[in-house]
Amino acid sequence: MGSTLDQFGSQTTFADAGIGAARTVWLTNSMSIISLVILAFVMLVALFAWRSTGGGRVWWIIGGGIVFPLITLSVLTVASATTLRSITGEAQPEAPVIEITAYQYWWDVVHHSEGRSLRDANEIVLPLNMAVTLQLKSNDVIHSFWVPSVSGKMDMIPGRINELTITATKEGRFRGQCAEFCGLSHPLMAFEVLVLPVEEYAAYLESLDEDARDAVTPQQRRGKEVFLTSGCTACHAVNGVSENGRLGPDLSRVGARASLGAGMWRMNRGNLAGWIADVGDMKPGAQMPSYNDLSGPDLRAVAAWLESLK
Repeated sequence: MGSTLDQFGSQTTFADAGIGAARTVWLTNSMSIISLVILAFVMLVALFAWRSTGGGRVWWIIGGGIVFPLITLSVLTVASATTLRSITGEAQPEAPVIEITAYQYWWDVVHHSEGRSLRDANEIVLPLNMAVTLQLKSNDVIHSFWVPSVSGKMDMIPGRINELTITATKEGRFRGQCAEFCGLSHPLMAFEVLVLPVEEYAAYLESLDEDARDAVTPQQRRGKEVFLTSGCTACHAVNGVSENGRLGPDLSRVGARASLGAGMWRMNRGNLAGWIADVGDMKPGAQMPSYNDLSGPDLRAVAAWLESLK
């Protein structure tokens, strides 16, 4: 099975692909430069104070050790607070709304579009150069939503809805991460952000409203049958096949995602089979039971069917 963290999108604050990330980089660089200037100035003040005598030394200490730090720290506080506030973005009534609910240890994603609630999981698709309002929730403990390349960080608190307006400015795939310790598999709770041109984003929304692709091969048909008879539908929904499962991620297009297990494993048939057979080994603390009682042919059949859902 392929490893995890280095296989997917960029996760860095220095290659900004969104307005919030760009402002974060600007604030970081500005405060770093100003801090170096302050350090140099204070060192000079200390030197002059050491070389001075009597009243001159007192004035150097008062000016350089009290007045100057007070003024500069006040300016930096106002600048940082203003910038950090702007990173959350201004709410825009016409912006698309994406509802994201954090679970231990995965992400439920619902796109609200034209009166429809279109569900996906562990992958967040955004339109290029268009403001989007994220409604951030938690189903269990405190989590934190963070996509370093695109936006600032915001906590997800049980019983509360926090809103974050973000605008992605570059196409591509970017990596996000839960940034608040949330349990045993907190380091393994990632997700993918895919930024598409507006036309492709609209096509993606339409794909969420369609029934899942039919099983074609005998192996895929057997996999679908095993899925329906093994209790999988109690937790997982698949459009047109089983639509009541809400406890686990929606699997209607699971095969189209770049990763498996909330951003941790490359999506392929082998990893799907390994996940189904022994999820506790691939993601300790995950709520899904391991289906290690399935026969080899049935396990491979379910993995083949799920891989075909795109």
